[in-house]
Amino acid sequence: MRTPEDPLSQVLFVSEARAAVSTGLEARGAWALNVSPAQVLKCNVIRTGQCWLDAGGAQWLLEAGDCFLVAPGHAFVLGSDLSLPTIPAEQVFAGSGSSPFARLDGGAGDDFRSLGGRMELPAAAELLISALPVVAVLRSDSQAAQRIRWLLDRLEEESNQVSPGRAAVSSALMQLVFIELFRGLPDVQTGGWLAALADPRLGSALQAIHREPGRSWTVADLADVASLSRSRFARRFHDVVGRSPMDYVLHWRMALATRRLAEPGSTVAEVAEALGYSSESAFGAAYRRATGHSPRGGRVSR
Repeated sequence: MRTPEDPLSQVLFVSEARAAVSTGLEARGAWALNVSPAQVLKCNVIRTGQCWLDAGGAQWLLEAGDCFLVAPGHAFVLGSDLSLPTIPAEQVFAGSGSSPFARLDGGAGDDFRSLGGRMELPAAAELLISALPVVAVLRSDSQAAQRIRWLLDRLEEESNQVSPGRAAVSSALMQLVFIELFRGLPDVQTGGWLAALADPRLGSALQAIHREPGRSWTVADLADVASLSRSRFARRFHDVVGRSPMDYVLHWRMALATRRLAEPGSTVAEVAEALGYSSESAFGAAYRRATGHSPRGGRVSR
């Protein structure tokens, strides 16, 4: 299968990161919900009403159309009143059964409704994982949030009918929701891999690396692609991406190598040649330096 050329699509493809729809929440009145840490990336979109989000040491008032992401391993609290004792989310969602929404009744008051999803991020998605803030909030007037609103309208249409392929369509729509959230992150943060992709100069260099991972890149070559001096490019790349250009080239080659070595019938020699290495031994040394084990030892059954 041909690997896509743009960096974000490649990372999602190579890591096989997949999204799934989570049970939504309907609440009213006064309430506060405590969501425990999980080893998945979580997103929620406010569809009706408003609530407070407390996560990562900060608080936000969210209104209809606002979206937020919470990185793996972090807890958060949602509520109409954060001064209330919190109810564990597990307790609320355990009673939802096959319903698309869990319900939390806090008495008389305003109605609230949100939809959410989760995405597992395997180790091969490290470039994306390292670019994620603990919490990111995209407001309803952002372009990403407006596109997400359209996707969620389609998702709710699917949940309200029984049609062949409903589960597959719902998962695909949630995958698109996450991609739109990733695209929107550079608008709310100034650093990281996603911000580098959105930068006209750094983005050009990253696209070149991903388009030709087997080329014998040098810092000078990449600086030319970015139309920057060698020293300025190297400094800017490291400051935004968090690693040197050559370390990035090595990291991406090894991510591709791990994926290709797992494919049936692949050989170390073929993978080494495809990624620009003159010999198996040179490739093996680079692979061990990046992963801590040999190419053959790193094979994964598929």
